[in-house]
Parts: sequence; structure tokens; C-alpha cells
Amino acid sequence: MRRSFFLSIICCLLSLSLPAQAARNGSADPLDVPALPTRLTTTTQLSAIAHAGKRLVAVGIRGLIITSDDEGTHWTQRLAPVSSDLLAVHFPTPQRGWAVGHDGVVLHSKDGGLTWVKQLDGRQAAVQLIAHFQKMADAGDETGKRLLAEMKLNYESGPEQALLDVWFEDEQHGFVCGSFGTLLFTADGGKSWQSWIEKIDYETLLHLNAIRGIGNEIFMASEKGIVFRLDRSKQRFAAVETGYTGSFFSLAGRGDTIVAAGLRGSAYRSTDAGKNWSRIDTGLAASVTGAATGSDGALMLVSQNGSLLYGDLATQRFTTIRVPRPTTLSGIVATGAKSAVVVGLNGVQQVQLK
Repeated sequence: MRRSFFLSIICCLLSLSLPAQAARNGSADPLDVPALPTRLTTTTQLSAIAHAGKRLVAVGIRGLIITSDDEGTHWTQRLAPVSSDLLAVHFPTPQRGWAVGHDGVVLHSKDGGLTWVKQLDGRQAAVQLIAHFQKMADAGDETGKRLLAEMKLNYESGPEQALLDVWFEDEQHGFVCGSFGTLLFTADGGKSWQSWIEKIDYETLLHLNAIRGIGNEIFMASEKGIVFRLDRSKQRFAAVETGYTGSFFSLAGRGDTIVAAGLRGSAYRSTDAGKNWSRIDTGLAASVTGAATGSDGALMLVSQNGSLLYGDLATQRFTTIRVPRPTTLSGIVATGAKSAVVVGLNGVQQVQLK
């Protein structure tokens, strides 16, 4: 029941396909089957896009990974070791990057997105997390006992917990987050991962939909209008109430200004590093499924109904930009002062921000 509710959100709001697990046929597990080559690299469903230095890297359905070295004009598919749907990608440096997705998969590239290896999947995570919380429970830790029961529930049907986002502070230190409170941290570039689920100050395991480092802080967007902020001194994520009660799917910002956006066009802004929040009037009725800031500090939002909003973080005034092929959008990056590349249900598109 919990899984069905989560999948309905992913399918309807983020325009992603059903998890690759649903496409398993016999022993053909997407975690064991490399992504198939396709000629439809620019029109196949994509979920996210990121800069790897000057290169662009986009990821999507059935392990699809494509790269462009000319700001999105031409694209080349790159081999992926899995055919699970990929949902997010991040490069903290031009060479080192990570992609995550369904089945708890974590992929790593050390050459700017040209080649990829699998570092983690949901099968490994299930074993590791259950053992971790079993050890805590055996020591009499009440939180460990509670989370042990949650992990057994999360993985009772296999590696079905999706990783929804990834963010690295540098080549060594990074987080992946996802459904039902999944939060893992690495301090060695993904060679090993540790649970941070018990380091979230909230009793319920909420979906952790996005994670970003903005200014000097690290934030996670979640359900119930909650944005989690990392307390570095305590090494814990504290829940911050924004005044909203729905789900946030995206985060963006610069300096002390942060924007969290999500259901039904809802967006909230903080100008003091996440301490206080106020509502932004986006004029959208559709859910915001992607957010980013441009090189000039402008805020860019993309939505479920194909809208692209371009505006100023300070004045909160937005212009609606026409996308060449209107479709459900899920990600955006700036490629110049007045240009961007978006991804979504119908692939990848270049957009002029005029």
C-alpha cells in the first residue's frame, strides 16, 4: 500500500515510468542487465540533467545516459551497467559524477560521464541497512528497533526503494536520498555508504525528494511542507516548517536565498539560509518538478504541464518561456545568460530564455 502510493506520485508528478522492477521478466533483473542502445537519444524520456564542467549529462528511462559537448545541440548515448530507470545526476567536478534511480541504484563516473560503474544497489542496501539497525536494536537502542522494523518493511519485496536525488560536496563526500526516509552518506567517493536515516529529526519516514548544497548549508525537500537542514555541528538533519503542508520536489538557490517548490505550483522562499519562509506566487496550477539557478542568479522552474518560468530571486517576478515541444518537464540547466536545456517526457530540448 505504501509502495503503491509512492509510485503514483512518481508516475503522475515526476512523469517517470513505472519502476524498472515492474518490467522484470523472469530472471532478467534490470540491475543485472546493461542499458540497451537506442537511436532515439534526444526524444526518449529523460528525468534529470546536470553540468559536468562544460559537458552536459542527462539520465532517464531504462538506464539511458546521454552527453553533449556543444550545449545540447548534439548528444551521444553512453553505456550504463543497469537498465533501471535513472532519476537524478550530479557532478561536483568536471570529471567525477554520480547518477541514482530506481532499485536503489548508484552509478559513478570518473571521466565526465563517458563511462559508468555501479557502486550500490537496493539489494546491497537492504542487507546493509537491516544489519545496521539490527546491531543498534541488539544494543537496546529504541530508534534502532523502530527503524529495523521500517527497513524490513521497506525491503520485504526486494530492492523497491528508489533513490530520488544525489548531491556531492566534493569528490569524496556526498549524499543520496529517496523514498521512505532513505538517506545514505559516503566519505570515500562512494566506495562505502553509511546510513544517515537515524540522523533525521523526524519520527515518520518521509519521502526525501531532493537534496542540494546552497550557500553554506545543505537542504532536503520533503513532504508535509518540510525542508530538512543539516546541522553540521550535530551531524543531523533538522526539520524546518515552511508554512506549507504539501510536498516539495525541487530545491534551488544562491547564497542565503533558497526556494523549495512542489505540488500545484507551490513555491516557498527563504532569504536567511532556511530559517524563515514565505510563499512565492508562481501562477502555476501544475506541480513544479524541477528547479535551477542560472549564471546570472535567475531562478528557473519547470512543471508537470510543460511550463518554464524564468524570474528573479529577489523580485519574485516570473516570465513564462515557451518550450519548442510542450511536454511534461522534469529538469533544467542554464547553458548561457539567456539559454537553457530542459529534459522531460519527450526527451531533451534547447530553450532560449527571452
